[in-house]
Amino acid sequence: MSMQSEEFTEAELLALELEKRINERAGQISPEPDVTLLTFYLGDEWFGILLEHIKVVSRMLEVTQVPGASTYILGVVNYRSAIYPLIDLHKMFELIPSLPTRASRIVIINHESDPFGVLVDSTTEVKHVRQSGLNKQVESSSGISNYINAEISLDGKLLGVLNIEAILRIVADED
Repeated sequence: MSMQSEEFTEAELLALELEKRINERAGQISPEPDVTLLTFYLGDEWFGILLEHIKVVSRMLEVTQVPGASTYILGVVNYRSAIYPLIDLHKMFELIPSLPTRASRIVIINHESDPFGVLVDSTTEVKHVRQSGLNKQVESSSGISNYINAEISLDGKLLGVLNIEAILRIVADED
């Protein structure tokens, strides 16, 4: 049974066209959400931080030492008149420390009322990945796995997604 378009109002035709487009795209687009990660290196290890946690990525800033701070705190940095503690992930992850280079960056992370910075050897790129691609069961014998929420294989390499809460817990327990 065929209906002719004269039997429909213009609004009904528009609604039908929209429904048709939605149904066509349903086969193309997964309802599963993507996550967006800023990727970076610490030595040879590749990591990511959820972009929603990042306030800013900055070139190296002057680091002021803080006496009596946690062993994982390099000091504090002043970025646009705000002071942020700077966490040394190399030490926390038991990686060989490296001196800052031109490629080094400070990633300032928004964490509730306690924003902080982490020093990374270099940032690589922003990656969009499917949530289902993240392996939540991190299998690593190194101490780094304590600070990883998930892993994903990208471009033939394994990327660890940082667990911000675990990092802050360790720093707080050190004080």
